[in-house]
Amino acid sequence: MISCLRTKVLLIALLLACTPHLGAQTSLDFSVYSSKGFEGKGPLEFASPEDLVITRDGLIIVADHRNNRLQVLSKEGDYVGEIPRTAKIDESKLDAAAIEARKQNLDELSKLLKKPVGLALDAQDRLYVTSMETDKIAIIDPRNGALTGTLCKSGKAQGELYAPMDVDVSHDGRIAVAEWRNRRVQILNDEGKCLKELIYQEETKRGGLSPVAPRGVHWTSDGRLVVSYPTFNQVVCWNPSDGQVLWRYGGIKGTDRGMLNNPSFITSALNNNLLISDTLNNRIVEITGDGKYFEHHGRRGSKPGALLSPRGLALNRDEVLVISDQGNNRIHFFQPGQTTLMLREIKQMALKDEWESAMPRIEQILYLSPNNPEAHELMVNALYFFGNRAFNEREYDKAEEYYRRILRYRPEDPNIPQKLDAIFWAVNQSLIASIVFGIIATIAGLILIWVLKILISRYIFTQSQE
Repeated sequence: MISCLRTKVLLIALLLACTPHLGAQTSLDFSVYSSKGFEGKGPLEFASPEDLVITRDGLIIVADHRNNRLQVLSKEGDYVGEIPRTAKIDESKLDAAAIEARKQNLDELSKLLKKPVGLALDAQDRLYVTSMETDKIAIIDPRNGALTGTLCKSGKAQGELYAPMDVDVSHDGRIAVAEWRNRRVQILNDEGKCLKELIYQEETKRGGLSPVAPRGVHWTSDGRLVVSYPTFNQVVCWNPSDGQVLWRYGGIKGTDRGMLNNPSFITSALNNNLLISDTLNNRIVEITGDGKYFEHHGRRGSKPGALLSPRGLALNRDEVLVISDQGNNRIHFFQPGQTTLMLREIKQMALKDEWESAMPRIEQILYLSPNNPEAHELMVNALYFFGNRAFNEREYDKAEEYYRRILRYRPEDPNIPQKLDAIFWAVNQSLIASIVFGIIATIAGLILIWVLKILISRYIFTQSQE
């Protein structure tokens, strides 16, 4: 019999090994679509939205580019406020000096936010904003919309900016900025001092080398820097410590796999994959962490699930992809379908051996989607669990029923014949023991008769001699 601990280890191993897309190949499922916003200047109206970020609290902050502001939305995409003027402070509790300081802060912030493009959050949830016209990075407290600092000034020297586009902050506080007109990426410290310049060059038609203007920057969890170069239709991964290129994706304008058309912003997906706004292809491209094609999401248009010049994007904890749909002047939500959400819940139950609760949900998925491979594997694991439990409790008829049901979902399962053999021997062990005992008794009886016969023969022979 299989012990409870061994059974649990086996079931978890089967779940991890057999469930498709679990582990390194986990795939995002986007089958439910919704959007928020329209073109305009009012609340939840946009004019060419650029980047967006999601705070720890789930708020969505959008760079409303031509409206010269940031809009703050709830997790569901409802209007919460805007920066400047997003703070809700009771000024009746402030003295005149504090009120004046606040007004000056908002006035300075209004002057700074001219054509905001890139957004980033640091480990303290402070918001970094690039302003394309003022050539500065504004640092904002998103909780009250107050300006807490600025970095850099306009110029071409190190530590200066010229048409900054995207910005991102690494886990250790390094700030990467893509400069469009200076055609470089600068890595800055928290005081705005340049730590490293990354300049990507490509061969011109005349045979020389020319710097390529960057658009989006994204730090990976292991400290690499991924940069998009839209004019060359390419995404490049850098090792920022030595300035070496680790891999490239794209470089050819087109719609096929491995091709891009004006890529812009980048964010992380599941299992170190990356999502890229393939802007003029009107789609999101998903690639692996080492720069290989994985999947395309979205298509051109204005209907649900369709995009027009996507820009900023972020994946929240619920695996909902939030996109700045710039051409449609809205925020688009790509969400997992009900089946994916149920499968995610079932997998958590499976790891806790909560199969009684999981089984009805698996059956529901199979009713709605009979050929779902993940549901098939989960059902197999559930049937193994119930079959092994029934076997250990000597309920052999139930165990056999569970094991035979496995063959509906995995017809060539090599373990089932062994399981059924074990049930046969367990069910018939008393009969087999009786037969063996009878055979042994019969043999013993025959031997006894043979011995008695010999003894009697010898006795009769001895008597006859006398």
